[in-house]
Amino acid sequence: MGVPARLLLSFLIAACALLGLYMSAYAFGVPRRALLAAQVGGLTGAAALIAAVWRLTGRWLWLALPVVAGLALLLLWQGGGL
Repeated sequence: MGVPARLLLSFLIAACALLGLYMSAYAFGVPRRALLAAQVGGLTGAAALIAAVWRLTGRWLWLALPVVAGLALLLLWQGGGL
């Protein structure tokens, strides 16, 4: 997997994390501590995934690309962006 594909996958992972963070701001029924813990965990997980994209071999990343793109589209659709 080349650099442009790794950049695209990193961008999609970051977009999913930011969309999840945006959508979690409207979770009014969730206790504040649990919400903050989930937000920090989501952002930390996204940072770890982006680091893995650049560290691991590109063979499995081709499988991850459509999955992450589908998740980003689902989050956009759920958030009212599509």
